[in-house]
Amino acid sequence: MKNTISELPEVPWINPFKSQIPGFFHKTFYSNSMKRDIGYAIYLPPDYSMDPADRKTGAGTKPYKNKLLPVIYWLHGKGGDESTGFNIRIAALLHKEITEGWIKPVIMVFPNCGSFSMFCDSYDGTIMGESILIKDLIPYIDANYSTLPSAKGRALEGFSMGGFGAVKLAFKYPEMFCSVAAIAGSFHDVESVSKNRPEVYRRMFGSNSSYFNSNSPYILAEKNIELIKRNLKLKLVNGSNDFTIENNYKLNGHLDSLGIAYEFKLLEGFKHIPGPYYEKEGLGCHRFHMKNFGLM
Repeated sequence: MKNTISELPEVPWINPFKSQIPGFFHKTFYSNSMKRDIGYAIYLPPDYSMDPADRKTGAGTKPYKNKLLPVIYWLHGKGGDESTGFNIRIAALLHKEITEGWIKPVIMVFPNCGSFSMFCDSYDGTIMGESILIKDLIPYIDANYSTLPSAKGRALEGFSMGGFGAVKLAFKYPEMFCSVAAIAGSFHDVESVSKNRPEVYRRMFGSNSSYFNSNSPYILAEKNIELIKRNLKLKLVNGSNDFTIENNYKLNGHLDSLGIAYEFKLLEGFKHIPGPYYEKEGLGCHRFHMKNFGLM
């Protein structure tokens, strides 16, 4: 019998790219959780007042003006990383939204948390998808860029696996974020992940239902229900022809049973393709964050 675990590729931790988008850069930082350098991408808006000499490289960190900006952390899907082509397209869309005055200036960070990690720490400690972001990258971004370093200045957003990660991390750390947007989120529970992603279930969770449930948005919603209700605003977007819709409805029902409020937008005919989602609802998600940041 073929061992599907071996079919999972090695995680590419640094994936540089050349950007034509003003203010969009590929960078690296040292992750204590992984004991290695890891790539991330960052978009800095025109309002971010770095030394003009550094605008082409992103070498500057703190701007000269004493202005703190909120941050959207955009989480990649399965097989993605900090610099996939679609992430670059999102930065271009965000730049257009800001320069044309549709939203206020904001920083967007694209982490690389492991191409199949589900934004969790593996049971054996070899792929620390959660800790890379929560323990390493967020503190690094707050220390090196002019961010609003509190829950009111942080949002999570993601597509597919990144949607799962955004909701899971927000529900696990509701004191760290104020706004969450998940597009076509792969909201697996233990039954779904073991059936549909058995290689990930074995590699990340050791085929252990208890360990997976400690990372399940369904279980975390129950565990942290009061903080979630008090601190978080949640927006979910999915398509009627998207294979993730069944699990989205499942999560919706669970949130309803707990009395956790959320916005849900169904896009008729949409399939699991990120481009059309962001053309239709990207601005809506970003305005959702702006409202929760207190900027609309």
